[in-house]
Amino acid sequence: MNRKESFWFIGTVGLVLVLTLVLFGLDGFKSDSTFDINIYDTYFVFANIHIVPLLIVFAFFTVYLLRVIRLNFRNFTVNVILIIATILLILILGRTISMLDFLDKPINDAEFIEDKNPVAVALNNLSSILFIIQTGLLVLLAYCGFKTGQITMQKNKH
Repeated sequence: MNRKESFWFIGTVGLVLVLTLVLFGLDGFKSDSTFDINIYDTYFVFANIHIVPLLIVFAFFTVYLLRVIRLNFRNFTVNVILIIATILLILILGRTISMLDFLDKPINDAEFIEDKNPVAVALNNLSSILFIIQTGLLVLLAYCGFKTGQITMQKNKH
């Protein structure tokens, strides 16, 4: 990794630290702090330790996606960091989708009518949207890998 890429990497880490501090305060750096969401009459509580990695991966993905587009896939190091961030984002989305699918199931074999449960409908819709995003990320990953391979082949020819 050259000096410029080191500065970009350190800058992105700094951005993540600032975002964590702004969004969660000092509690964002504690493993026992929580983040809560209220949807209708359901109250979801998540540990920050589950939200902060998503923020980190999303920040790296966004910064390096913009850099890859700006550089037109010509920098090998930027491409590799984007590939790693994309793989991690796909894994996190897969875990989130499985969690959402688990949460919209009925509890204790209760009668379950999906049309009458707005939380289950919202969670199911969110799960479908995340699946579409995950599929798009897989296409981006394949394209980025293809372009990175082309760069490597061109460098080996010269």
